[in-house]
Amino acid sequence: MQSTATVIELPGRVLKPRARQVRTRISYMDNAQLEKFLRAAKEHGPREHAMFLFAVAHGARASEICNLRISDVNFRTEQVHIARLKGSLDSTQTLLRVKGSSLFNEPAALKGWLDVRKPDADEYVFNSQKSTRLNRVTVFKLFREIARAAGLPGSLQHPHTLKHTAAMLMVHAGANAFLIRQHLGHRSFDSTLKYVNPSDSDASAASARAISQVF
Repeated sequence: MQSTATVIELPGRVLKPRARQVRTRISYMDNAQLEKFLRAAKEHGPREHAMFLFAVAHGARASEICNLRISDVNFRTEQVHIARLKGSLDSTQTLLRVKGSSLFNEPAALKGWLDVRKPDADEYVFNSQKSTRLNRVTVFKLFREIARAAGLPGSLQHPHTLKHTAAMLMVHAGANAFLIRQHLGHRSFDSTLKYVNPSDSDASAASARAISQVF
């Protein structure tokens, strides 16, 4: 959030500058853009589809994608353990399933990749072509390549966009801040508020929906 100073002058004195807060907008995909991106990822390959579906389903960073191990995924219970970075809270979450959509079927996407994945000594889920741990630079490059193939603008060609998108999907679905904080692994609400920063039009639409449900 950026701030600018405003100086107020009164006869005989000058008040201290008052900071004016200017909201910084985050970049996230809308529903159509997310679908286009995941389709392009699936066309690129099973690894890319699985990794980026995992990222948006759980609000995972690029490094958290790289650090995911096979032992973190439990297909019997359909859960995944996410070891968060940067002081965030670890969590165990349910694998995403959207009925009737193979594009948003996380268990199937992960199994599809693991079926063709070359083994490595460390058993990271998303290894490289050299059977070594995938690094975040490669994740950035893959994301940008797929985003361009999907026709997304430059502002959406960074993998952290998926964490923003995960948050905003929950906001638009009416999830409260407590659920969003828990899902993204934020230790404090300050982090949640930075990610979840709806526009005035979003807030107006939510208010209209709330009032229409009452009256």
